[in-house]
Order: sequence, then structure tokens, then C-alpha cells
Amino acid sequence: MATILLVEDHPMNRKLVRDILLFQFDVEEAVSAEAAQEYLRTHRPDLILLDIQLPGMDGLSLMRRLKAEPATADIPIIILSALTSDIDLMREAGCVDYIPKPITDDPFTFLERVARSLKVTR
Repeated sequence: MATILLVEDHPMNRKLVRDILLFQFDVEEAVSAEAAQEYLRTHRPDLILLDIQLPGMDGLSLMRRLKAEPATADIPIIILSALTSDIDLMREAGCVDYIPKPITDDPFTFLERVARSLKVTR
């Protein structure tokens, strides 16, 4: 079973996304970019679901750092954010997909999008 690192600071959003993902994936969580970096020092998820608006370092900065590091550059990242103004910038930084918040897809469509991003990168 694939492991997803969910980087989301809002408890309700994190619970909703985690509960959906658990139908099909193992889920690890980080509440900040710094916590995600700490996790990634010793673990390698199959995919990262990343919020952009995080306390401390923002998600876009984290994504750029991860894509610049050989150890994490090939981990696919899906942006999960309410910000829609910078989608092109997010794609240029290396995300494989963008899912807007709040999640409007039904849970099965959401899971399919995540699974498709995993298949494309394998």
C-alpha cells in the first residue's frame, strides 16, 4: 500500500483528507513544512499532498526545496490549496496536480486523482 505524506496545518481539513485517503493508502501527517522536512529525513513517502498556506515556511517554498534535493526530487507532490491564483507557478515549481480546497470531488474521484498521480510517476 502506498504511503502519502499529508502536509496540512488546519485540523479539520487534515482529518477530512486523512479519512478519505485511509480507504486506499497509508497516511502520515505533518502540520508544517518544517515538520514535513523532519519526517523526510528518515522516511520516503510515495506521494506528498501539500497545502500552500502553512505556518512558518509556506508550501511553495517547501516544494521548491524538495525538488532541488536529489533525495526527494522524484517524490510526486499534489498541491491541496484554496489558493488558485498561482496554479501556473505551482506547476512550474514541480507539482503533478492541483486539487482545490474545499474538496468538491466526491471521495472516490479524489482517491482516483491521487492514485493517478502515483501511477504517472512510477
